[in-house]
Amino acid sequence: MPALPILPPTLDEAALQQLTAGLTPQQLVWLSGYFYGQAAGAGAPSAAAPVAAALAEPVATVAPAAAEKLTILYGSHTGNGKKIAQQTAAAAQRRGLAAEVRDMNDYAPRQLAQEQNLLVIVSTHGEGDPPISAEELHQFIGGARAPKLPKLKYSVFALGDTSYLHFCQTGKDFDERLAALGGTRLLPRADADVDYHAAADQWVEAVLDAIAGAPAAAPAVAPASVATVGAPREAAAVLAEVAPAHYTNANPWPAKVLESIQLNGRGSDKETYHIELDLAGANLVYAPGDALAVRPLNHHPLVEEVLAAARLSDSAPVLLGGESLPLAAALASRRELTVLTRDVLERYAALAPHAELHSLLADTARLQPYLYGRDVADLLLDFPTDQLTPQALADTLRPLPTRAYSIASSLLAHPDEVHLTVGAVRYEAHGRQKQGVCSSLLADRVAVGDEVRVFVEHNEYFKLPANVGTDIIMVGAGTGIAPFRAFVEERVELGAPGRNWLLFGNPHFTTDFLYQAEWQQHLKRGGLSRLDVAFSRDQAEKVYVQDRLLERSRDVFGWLENGAHFYVCGDKNRLGHAVQTALAQVVQKEAGISAEDATAYVKNLRKQRRYLEDVY
Repeated sequence: MPALPILPPTLDEAALQQLTAGLTPQQLVWLSGYFYGQAAGAGAPSAAAPVAAALAEPVATVAPAAAEKLTILYGSHTGNGKKIAQQTAAAAQRRGLAAEVRDMNDYAPRQLAQEQNLLVIVSTHGEGDPPISAEELHQFIGGARAPKLPKLKYSVFALGDTSYLHFCQTGKDFDERLAALGGTRLLPRADADVDYHAAADQWVEAVLDAIAGAPAAAPAVAPASVATVGAPREAAAVLAEVAPAHYTNANPWPAKVLESIQLNGRGSDKETYHIELDLAGANLVYAPGDALAVRPLNHHPLVEEVLAAARLSDSAPVLLGGESLPLAAALASRRELTVLTRDVLERYAALAPHAELHSLLADTARLQPYLYGRDVADLLLDFPTDQLTPQALADTLRPLPTRAYSIASSLLAHPDEVHLTVGAVRYEAHGRQKQGVCSSLLADRVAVGDEVRVFVEHNEYFKLPANVGTDIIMVGAGTGIAPFRAFVEERVELGAPGRNWLLFGNPHFTTDFLYQAEWQQHLKRGGLSRLDVAFSRDQAEKVYVQDRLLERSRDVFGWLENGAHFYVCGDKNRLGHAVQTALAQVVQKEAGISAEDATAYVKNLRKQRRYLEDVY
């Protein structure tokens, strides 16, 4: 067998053909799986010698190539679905299965009628909405033109977040519609929470076993047609293909706090902090548009309130993940206390026989208002029970998830550092003072020199254009300014010729103009081509960033027609919808088209991934 050749510095198609000449079909299949594994972080060998050794090994255990095509469709909002699709393809290739990965955004819906083996990996955005890349296919399969699919074998992996009432709704829609159209499930649908990795690993192996004809090991607990797998909510892990060091929620980097500066002036109603963290020695990589996940700790007074409401001892032992901990320690570092979700109420209702609690769970219209602003102490006070043991409480609550913050710095501009823009969350609700678990930690409970545990969450769909000559329009309000600070720093360091236009909003000019001096310097030196601000409370009539878009409509439309990418970051409910509506009005006015056509224009920008959102 020929030895594995040394790869040249640059590799074109002719060179690739020369390098692979003489390899057997089985070796080519293995090599394809290897490269898929590299792209998906699947743990394939990384050095030439191990690869050569692997190629030299017998390949008799690899299953013969499948006669039927396997299509892996993904609809992703931040890129997690794409990673799972690539992981699945890599595993399929290693088994000798011919797999094709397709983005729903680029998939012709009528092609469904030709599919034989189909794996659907799709996330849910917000309260039950499909991600933009999945909208067209989602609408098609739910409509009258959807074809009958009697020969289709399929399985769905649904990504979601149990803090939302309509958990994994898009995945449920795909699963139910494909079945209604005549498809046969290879495996029950898998519904995964935010910490999806173990769930994905399990589903990939089981569904490929099913395709190969081997008995598939379904999860131990599975309702009629649904297998809900994966531990409750935690943040996503680092992409292996870009991060030399693999830091995750289970293996975070202890980052020392270098700086903590309050950005708002005296008298502001807001409390925003600029946090600088040390990455020296971490070998950690991030790009503008990524987020930093921070592992929080619950505030001690809240832990005490929960213990008092539960009438349990702080020293009572509980078992979590095979480790015995005092209840107080478990509540402080391992369990979500500040946010209530439906799944917690459902588990608690099994312990607390309150008719009103069961009535709440049966009425979605009443449930959401109840959950809003309440924490675990509120639940225990509202529906007390004598049936609660320390272990039952720990098992009822969700694992404490990390909190993710848009990164506010460029690694090119600040080597070995990462910067965050954090708004401290404080409010009074239901007769008690409340605060955000992580924002209060960063604002109040860690000082310069202290450590916080972090890792990077890569966001594939909120990135700068690959072409540095492309213009960008950035619309942000409040802490939504964070990624745009990183964008501009990066473009300045790269000497990018593309123009940068920032539209920023906050309540008051004198107290809330975040990073004002930096923006003025960028304007002076050319890092910013335009800066428009909207300080909503500085005049009798409130003015917002969407109003500035309408005022500058001719220029906005001109930039878009010139190929500009459009970015939005901030509050989903107050900013995201308003900006999208305003942009459609801009297009309608300047292009002289109907409202319907203007909406289609904006939708097409989103499909082209030229309209990108990081909203929360």
